[in-house]
Amino acid sequence: MRSQLTRNVYRRLLAGHGPLRPCPAGAARCLAECRAHSLPQLVVRQPERRTFLNVFQAPPREVKEAEIEPGYETLLQFRSMETENARPPNRAGLVKGLRQFVRFKQESSKPFNTTQAFLVTRLLRHLIETSPEDDVPENDLTRDDLRKTLEATLNAPARTANAHDYVELSKMLYEELKLRDEESPDISAEGGRRDNFELLLMALTKYGAAMEAVQRLDEHWPTLLDERGILKNEQHLWKWTLALQGLAREGKENELLEELRKAEAAGAKFVPAVHKVLVTFFAGQDKVKETKQWFEKPLHQNQPPEVDTYTAMIRFSVRNNQQKWSQPIVEKLMSSQPTKPVWDVLCYWAVLAMDRGVEDVKGILTTMKQEGCKPDSRTLSRLLKAAIDKRNPHLAEAFLSVGSDLGIKRVPAHFILQMHWQLDANDLSGAHTTYQKLRNHDGFSQNNMCAGILNKYLRLLSTAETLDIERILDVTAELEQHRIVLDPDTVVALVLVFLHFDKQHDVVDTLSLHTVLYSLEERAKVSSAMVEYCLNPKTSTARVWDAYSLLRQFFPELEPERRVRLMESFFKRKRPDMACYIFGHMRSHGNPAKRPTADMYVRCLEGLGRYSDSESTRMMHNMLKMDTTVPMNTRMWNALMIAYRGAGDISTALEFWGEITNSAEGPSYNSLAIVFWVCEDIKVRDNTARTVWQKIQRMDLDVPSHVHWAYCGALAGQGNVDEVKRVIQGMEASVGYGPGHMTLGVTYNALPGERRKKMFEDWAKQEYPEIWARLETTKGRTKTMTGSKFHITRDMMA
Repeated sequence: MRSQLTRNVYRRLLAGHGPLRPCPAGAARCLAECRAHSLPQLVVRQPERRTFLNVFQAPPREVKEAEIEPGYETLLQFRSMETENARPPNRAGLVKGLRQFVRFKQESSKPFNTTQAFLVTRLLRHLIETSPEDDVPENDLTRDDLRKTLEATLNAPARTANAHDYVELSKMLYEELKLRDEESPDISAEGGRRDNFELLLMALTKYGAAMEAVQRLDEHWPTLLDERGILKNEQHLWKWTLALQGLAREGKENELLEELRKAEAAGAKFVPAVHKVLVTFFAGQDKVKETKQWFEKPLHQNQPPEVDTYTAMIRFSVRNNQQKWSQPIVEKLMSSQPTKPVWDVLCYWAVLAMDRGVEDVKGILTTMKQEGCKPDSRTLSRLLKAAIDKRNPHLAEAFLSVGSDLGIKRVPAHFILQMHWQLDANDLSGAHTTYQKLRNHDGFSQNNMCAGILNKYLRLLSTAETLDIERILDVTAELEQHRIVLDPDTVVALVLVFLHFDKQHDVVDTLSLHTVLYSLEERAKVSSAMVEYCLNPKTSTARVWDAYSLLRQFFPELEPERRVRLMESFFKRKRPDMACYIFGHMRSHGNPAKRPTADMYVRCLEGLGRYSDSESTRMMHNMLKMDTTVPMNTRMWNALMIAYRGAGDISTALEFWGEITNSAEGPSYNSLAIVFWVCEDIKVRDNTARTVWQKIQRMDLDVPSHVHWAYCGALAGQGNVDEVKRVIQGMEASVGYGPGHMTLGVTYNALPGERRKKMFEDWAKQEYPEIWARLETTKGRTKTMTGSKFHITRDMMA
């Protein structure tokens, strides 16, 4: 059974009672508003009520709730009040909530997402710009609070959307710390100001603002140099290295070399950390000349390169067929009394670059032991990575056996690597066996490395050709029990599988446990996939409705345009009632920005014209009457005519024609086509169409073809065969062009009774044989309850 979580926050935050509101900057960033005082009822199809006959069955499973991160609800509450210009919550509570949130992020090593970074920024700005109402120290932020928040900000993916949120937060924290140090130096914090500046540089270079980091460093140089322009302390090299790392990460080669030149002119030494930046940068771009040049450049005091630099060099040499160049380097390294980490690199080189097999590796391991370096789990990891880089899973399995023979205890990293090559080979059975061993390991729940491979495993299970739903449920339950948050892509795969198997409660559990922890960008990835699932015509209507109900419940921030696409998909499924329910849900949304526009009203009414439903039409009309934000104009009256004509209420439809003719705007060409289409369905003798046509002729208007054939349809709809013949024959004189196949087809379809249709067909074949032949060829006919008709679709547009 999947574990039951007890906290009740998620639906209180994201239910319809607490909708999102756009931020002043125009981007809807805040996740939710905390207005909910009661829980909405689940909107998926529910199990039937228990009766006497099923009283001994197990009760329906309760929906699990996510454990909201400590302090996160405070951030949401503050943002909700801020967007409404309402009085913020109690300051003491805000400070306490922020401290809880930052402490949790530090202790759990869980990253900030972009939405959380934005929310923390808004709350911090408020706390910084306002003063406590009392003199209680606990009600204000301390240096330590700001410092810890700055440190926690660095715990986020480097490549992420909207990284400027992290940059803005980091800059604001640093400036406040700098200001406080200037006003009252923190003597107790040794090197505090220096450390804060390093943290700022780390944030800027990590989140794509390396050029700003360089600018800040240039401004900071005077404090780092002595009167001769030389660095006061070698420790300042780390700041310089951070700037170089950022420029390399962003691929800014010219700026990287320029910054290197400036730093060396200031006395900075070419140390291993800088050497690694340059070699890794050029090796990653497979620039052979530059990589060799920088690798061979002497280091300060003949220090050896870092181990990671050797690894990058080895990979580069294999990719670019430069083993002849790298081999003497590695052989020299082997003869220089290598340390244990270097021995591990030598093992990696032997397998990847020299293509050594198991027996050769055993010999290297024996030499290691003779040199006093015992092979351990890190050594085995290097061997496994080399085999994976060679895409040789059999060799990797052999190295596992070697490790076992040497008594090397397997650590989670080994199982993770093993699952990687098994999943790459689509060996789901082998991967599951490895997973079982990994989950029984002591470090399973504490090892953050596990999350990546387990997400990959679940995604492959969920997209396999043969789906094992029970295994998917078991693995999902295990990960939930260990509080492992799934990636958005994994949640998408799981949700689609659960929807396919009609496991709505598992969809609810998955969404409620994970999406509350996502940023808006990550949530959008999940909601977009669910929308596409709903739009797939192969998905049954019942499943689409269930999926939409969950979308509405869990993603109140879903854009109106996507909701309109869902509405139109139900029209295409010939379910106008469901389409109008979606529109009604938009209409009642708590956020005015999510409510329908005039164009959306028109699109819904047009849909009702194509797929008629009288009750839904009246409901839509009533919503329009009560919506004071939507102006009534010709296009809206056109749409109402279309909807009521589709519902068969001709008299009401003609009332809107009266509104159009009495308005200052007057009718459009679409209005003319629509009113003629309405007249086509009048069951009694009526002169409306003729009256409108006569006015058109008196005004000497240019008549588009779709208006003319609509007029012909109006005459034909009342059985006026002879009159419609005369109108068609007189087209050249009255409108300046002759009939087309649509003119004849619309007229034929509108004529009541097979006798009139036969009369018109005989006449058309004689008068316009080529046009009639094209009509029969392109459209074709079928028998209907009201007689034979050509396959002509007339989608009236307002």
